[in-house]
Amino acid sequence: MFSQKNKINVNVSEILLYLRCPRQAYYTSRGHKLVFDTSSSYIEGMLLKELALAYPDVVNRCTSNNESILEQLQSEFIRAAEEFGMIYSAELTNVSPEIIENARSAVHEHLVEIGENLTSAMAENGKEKFLSSITPVRTEPVLHSDRPILTGIPGKLVCVDSALVPSIIKTGNYPENGVWKNDRLHLAALAMLVENEYKNAVEHGFVEYARYGIVRRVKIRPDDRRQVLKVRNRVEKIKDGTMPERKESQLCDKCNFSQMCSTKASLASKFF
Repeated sequence: MFSQKNKINVNVSEILLYLRCPRQAYYTSRGHKLVFDTSSSYIEGMLLKELALAYPDVVNRCTSNNESILEQLQSEFIRAAEEFGMIYSAELTNVSPEIIENARSAVHEHLVEIGENLTSAMAENGKEKFLSSITPVRTEPVLHSDRPILTGIPGKLVCVDSALVPSIIKTGNYPENGVWKNDRLHLAALAMLVENEYKNAVEHGFVEYARYGIVRRVKIRPDDRRQVLKVRNRVEKIKDGTMPERKESQLCDKCNFSQMCSTKASLASKFF
């Protein structure tokens, strides 16, 4: 009988890191800490996430006009900005007040656009249906699967048509149509975890592009799951000691691993 006793547990966050840069996945697996650039845009992302978690309350309280939803967004923005420092106290250590204020101002400038897009979604889908797609049943639950050995934390689980499905919050730009490839694979990985935990088939999930109030429903395809398993196995090999080839990208200039990353990979890692 096939046994997975020697399999290594892989976290969904490690899969995402591999998709970003395989070498970063390697160095963090060896105990090195990835240092994030605490610029205004990074702080914006954290604040946008907190604001996005309040979108269901905003939609639930507002009428169908833009003026009403903007009032509710303004109120939630003030609350999120006030609580932000308490929630991310560790992350904000040594971040200057000027950077935090710049991030707040940048997020505030998006409130009108967020309100317009949330209003459009209500009009297109109906308020109750749209609410069901963004209202969390659970927020950031820790999920685990034994086959494959995988752990992950969805941004939230929502209940649509009596089934729990994963939803992820992204704070960057959104594509003209659909979702980014990495977001699709992120959802597929979480779908497998949800299926293992709750024993219901997951055929789709949601991506919220919080900076714009855009919510996209995503059909999870067999090939998405196949790609997740392929990357999961590559991450497992990395955690077992295999160094992947170096890939040059625009991320290299700001990566704190850039100096040690000059090491050449072995021929055995060419499959990466």
